[in-house]
Amino acid sequence: MQFKAYDGKNSIRCGIPLLRTGLVCAVLASALFGCSQVPHNAPVKNQSAAVFTTDSATNLATENKTAELLALEARSKAEPDNAELLYELSLMYLAENEKQKNPHYRAQAETHLLHILTLVPGNPATLKLLYNLYYEDIVAGKDNAYTKAHNIFMQMSPTNRLQVNAPSLGVFLQQYLQQKKSLDQNPEPLYRALLSAMREQPEMDKPYIQLARMYREASYYPLALATLKLGEEQVKPTEDLYEAIATTYEASAEASGCSYEKNTYLKKAISYYQQAVPLAPDNAGLHYALARLFLDQNQYQLALHESGILLELDPSADNIAFHAQNYSMLGNHGKAYELLAQATQKGLANNDPSHHEIYMNAGDWQKAALSFTDYLQSQQNISVYDVAKADIIGQQADLDFSSLIKQRKLGFRSEWEAAVYAYWTDKMSRNQFRQNASNRCERTEYFFYSGYRDFRAGNLSSARKLFSAALEQNTYRFIERPLAKHFLNGLDH
Repeated sequence: MQFKAYDGKNSIRCGIPLLRTGLVCAVLASALFGCSQVPHNAPVKNQSAAVFTTDSATNLATENKTAELLALEARSKAEPDNAELLYELSLMYLAENEKQKNPHYRAQAETHLLHILTLVPGNPATLKLLYNLYYEDIVAGKDNAYTKAHNIFMQMSPTNRLQVNAPSLGVFLQQYLQQKKSLDQNPEPLYRALLSAMREQPEMDKPYIQLARMYREASYYPLALATLKLGEEQVKPTEDLYEAIATTYEASAEASGCSYEKNTYLKKAISYYQQAVPLAPDNAGLHYALARLFLDQNQYQLALHESGILLELDPSADNIAFHAQNYSMLGNHGKAYELLAQATQKGLANNDPSHHEIYMNAGDWQKAALSFTDYLQSQQNISVYDVAKADIIGQQADLDFSSLIKQRKLGFRSEWEAAVYAYWTDKMSRNQFRQNASNRCERTEYFFYSGYRDFRAGNLSSARKLFSAALEQNTYRFIERPLAKHFLNGLDH
């Protein structure tokens, strides 16, 4: 079992920039493009309960016009071909639309923007503003919105096209939201929309990243990597693109069942995270990812350096606890305790697993027992590793956790976890347990749990061999590794 996963605050940016007119909802953008701080089921504020007819919207707009707007309308009537004045009026209409949620203002803005283009064909600001209106219509599923948006998009210069989202990204977002609402999962039209967006905007990273994310979530790792590598060839390097490539290499390694078996993938992930850092030096998530991967490569000084940077950027309780666990895994228990105390002062809960795992690594079993009690009492569901911890901590601290364990629901995430439980509860022989271990991660656990059984039974020679074998698997972030070291040290003294 690997120690507690980081749940600090990744600074991943939303994929769809919000427009000044508020055309795309922040919740929708973040749910689509992965802003980790916004939950996918976050409620969308109902901005207007009113239903306008064309006449009622016009009448209400006439009643509520400000003196400033009335004055600007009067000036524009006096100078009907003054493009700058019409543009200013369009912006004011859009601002009023945002305040009053009255479609009359939006329609007036569109009319004036189209007129500006007849006066000043190709005006960049006008094209961009009008395009954003039509892009909103695409997302809303309005008829002919894509055609209108695409027409304006093609009038924009290549440079200005990179400042907006491709029309097909709007189609993708509209279909994505529709499928989510209807619970109808059909990835094919989403794939097609993203491929179209790549053709419309080949130098923008968003379509590549989103398509790769979909492939990755469907476990199509080669397709995800191929998509991102194509993006790497086509677009100017971005933090998001490099981070997506690194994340995909990591996910591909983990999909094998044991990321330590895919050392080449882990090294490539490190390389791409490192390339992302100069493009986003304040992204704490990149330094967290590098700290984990450097630990996996046994480059512990680099790992500690990266987790130190993580603390400088985001000295949260969770991040301090992560830094503490790094020191704990490396055997520097004094530093780990110091940092754990800092994390606790920052608000780290007593039931956080960092507490009992750091105490376990140090062999401080009484403190581990107290922290583990808090942890168990906070859990409704537990894993097989919680069961094993309960036995080990209980035996070392002379306590009985069985009543707490029985009150929790036990679940298995894999056949291997079921095998661990079967062996730990004497429903599987050691030979059968060994035969189930098919990779380094599983062998680490086989050697450790078998070694601990021999240790408790007094078969110290076998325990020493098995604990040593667990260390030789080099699964550096597995808690079984420092525990094996602890018990080996006890056997040698």
